[in-house]
Amino acid sequence: MIAMEGYYNGTVCVPMEGEKLRLNQKVIITALDETIIPKVRELGTLEGKCTVSFSDDWEISNEELIGE
Repeated sequence: MIAMEGYYNGTVCVPMEGEKLRLNQKVIITALDETIIPKVRELGTLEGKCTVSFSDDWEISNEELIGE
């Protein structure tokens, strides 16, 4: 048995750690009194997901990114 932290996003329980669960693996969900506030990333950023680098003169606004 493994234990991991996570949070409920209003629809599903989301694990906060990299442990992989098997498809259809039985789980025990225990709700704690503590509330987790997920970090909100700015639209278009990959912060915490991967490393990205751009040339020094490259720029794009949020409006250009989402096509407004």
